[in-house]
Amino acid sequence: MKYLLLTALFCLMGCGSFKPHAPEKKTTFLNNIWSKNLDTEYVSGNLPIGLGAPRIFNDIVYMGSLDGVMSAYDVESGRVLWSQDEKTPLNGPVEFFNDHVVYGGLSGRLFVRHYLTGKLKYAIDLSAPVESAPVFHKEIIWVYKRAVPVTTTLQRTTKPLILGNKVIVGFADGFIGALSMAEGLLLWETKLVENSKFVDVDLNPILAGDMIISGSPEGELKAINPESGAIVRTFGVSVMAHPLLKGEQLILGTNEGEVIIMNLNGEVLKKTKVSKQPISAVTWWKQMLIVASYDGKIQAVDPLTMKVIDHFNLGNDYSAIFSDIVTTEDFLALYSSRNRLYLFH
Repeated sequence: MKYLLLTALFCLMGCGSFKPHAPEKKTTFLNNIWSKNLDTEYVSGNLPIGLGAPRIFNDIVYMGSLDGVMSAYDVESGRVLWSQDEKTPLNGPVEFFNDHVVYGGLSGRLFVRHYLTGKLKYAIDLSAPVESAPVFHKEIIWVYKRAVPVTTTLQRTTKPLILGNKVIVGFADGFIGALSMAEGLLLWETKLVENSKFVDVDLNPILAGDMIISGSPEGELKAINPESGAIVRTFGVSVMAHPLLKGEQLILGTNEGEVIIMNLNGEVLKKTKVSKQPISAVTWWKQMLIVASYDGKIQAVDPLTMKVIDHFNLGNDYSAIFSDIVTTEDFLALYSSRNRLYLFH
């Protein structure tokens, strides 16, 4: 009885000091707050692949669809603020000019609408499909057309880089070139890849120091002299994701599923493998690297440790990100090849 009393007293003392805790809530970095299915109707044949990209401006997300509808969504709720049916597939992202959004369709028509109301200011025909984001420079003064004999391409386009009195642009035939701003004359062109197919120079050219960096997914990333077009450096990696410049370092997603941080001399500073599939997009958000791969996975990578801290699966067969991952200070938006729009906070 004595032992039983001591045992009971010990239990009362121990149980009296016990305080139950609620289950610890798991915190995530990639918080998907809403998504939209913008897939177009199809009966048979190839899947309609989404190559476009969203844009965010003044807490509004803009996204065009292959059905030809441009929509503006509230960034926090996903509520549709306005939408317009342009009667032509919209593959290129919008750009902003004063109080207007500007975008084009595959019919060659360019639309200018008020960003808040969607009211049309004007539309013009450019006589060729518009597949990239517009870049503004005063007025339309010339058109450059180029025959592309290559029939097997990745169907992506570069965003032109305006550099002084030149426009730097990649072509689908494996060349990068410089056009004069005044007349649209070809000042120089340089072939970056020798393959017979998938030779598109569709990596957005970026200015890094005194070099232009661009390339084709089927060739190695290259640095080019902007004055002569001469190749001054080859970086020894093949990438499909647009190169990202952070300070004086390149952040690259390779075709081998690696994320590489490299200096402008081509020296690898950090590297990690995050996928068995090629990396299709890389961006910087909230002090982390956001990486998209062909297996439909989005990952957040700590640039200090190069470890994955969170991931998100797009959840649809054949999903990938072929276009830009778009960010603001608080939000991240992306558009999958299966025509789904995702918004993260």
